[in-house]
Amino acid sequence: MSLNNYTLDRFEGDYAIFLKRPEETEQILIHRSEYSEQLSEGDIVAISYEDGIYHIERLEGEITAQQNKMKQMMQALRNRKK
Repeated sequence: MSLNNYTLDRFEGDYAIFLKRPEETEQILIHRSEYSEQLSEGDIVAISYEDGIYHIERLEGEITAQQNKMKQMMQALRNRKK
């Protein structure tokens, strides 16, 4: 079983498009019927594939860290405009 971290980039129709972290140049498409987790765009997840089944786990700590990083970057941009 291989476990990799991905960012949920977007939904296209019935598919979720995940970008492999950290480079986010590789993508994986998973049909919504193949997972039951509640996911939102921007979520960071660990995905494994075993016996024809995707296992997806939201990485709450990494999501929070990414959100904080984005807030800091936005604040720095706002401060530069003053």
